[in-house]
Amino acid sequence: MPSLPISVLIPTMNRPLALERTLRTYLEADCVPAQIVIVDQTTDKEMRARISELAQSTSETEITYVFQDMPSTTLSRNKAIDLATQDILIFSDDDVDVANDTLRSVYDLMENGNIAMVAGMSGNEGAKSSSGYLFGTKSFRKRKIGHVTRSMLGRFPQQAVVGEVNTEWAMGFFFAVRKSLLEKWGICWDENLTGYAYGEDLDFSYRYYKKAKESGLRCVFSDRVQVLHRVSTEYRTPSRKATFLYVVNRLYFSHKLHMGPGSRLWMKWTNFSMSMLRMLRKENTKDMRDARRFARAHRALIKAGNMHALYDLMQKEI
Repeated sequence: MPSLPISVLIPTMNRPLALERTLRTYLEADCVPAQIVIVDQTTDKEMRARISELAQSTSETEITYVFQDMPSTTLSRNKAIDLATQDILIFSDDDVDVANDTLRSVYDLMENGNIAMVAGMSGNEGAKSSSGYLFGTKSFRKRKIGHVTRSMLGRFPQQAVVGEVNTEWAMGFFFAVRKSLLEKWGICWDENLTGYAYGEDLDFSYRYYKKAKESGLRCVFSDRVQVLHRVSTEYRTPSRKATFLYVVNRLYFSHKLHMGPGSRLWMKWTNFSMSMLRMLRKENTKDMRDARRFARAHRALIKAGNMHALYDLMQKEI
């Protein structure tokens, strides 16, 4: 099968079954990538051995395997960039299925020098609701494109994608960029975000999009690039921690990306609305309430970007 000049970058932690299935979808497609980089953060030795063996079991494409002992999504993605040998980079989660023609479609789109990023659509996104326009989780004005809301949430186009549709961001389970542009623009993943770094893909891709826009380049969704994000249950971040990261990291991004005071007002409304929705659904409201209180108490640290100190304090709360 033909090889395409693409490096697929996959961080993984404690999900060997999901990773094995993901690798097979890449390696059994109509076209395979020239390189797959696996940055393994698995804590169980048997799992590490299994992933290492799996990484060396194929000759169809170059497999670059490294172990990283400090769990960090952002650090692992930066390490993978450094190890990549191709200019077209695909950031991939370890729990996605790619269609047989997905890589060929990405390559054909990126052959157009005017396209800087191709974001993946997932076949299981779920139903679209208009209530998000009221709660600040979607933008009505930008509903026809992929967009970042003032409350620092990334949203897919709120209508079917036909052909190519512009986007301001990409979700981390699958998207393609150019390594040469990352180096030119000095963009890397924010290593202030440690462990499971909620929203790190929005921060990275939105900064990339803004540089691309300044350079007259496009970032797009395409109906030709569909993957299935399985959202593996092998290993997930506990709910309370995820809620804290949802609140705290978005506030950090708002300051970091200079979104203005209006962004913070929208964020307060969105967080309050999410609390009310949880209450109406008879779900746990305490985690959201505690996360909002924590963010208010430590807003100076968040504004200063001192996330390591903030996460240390967060550990005492979760």
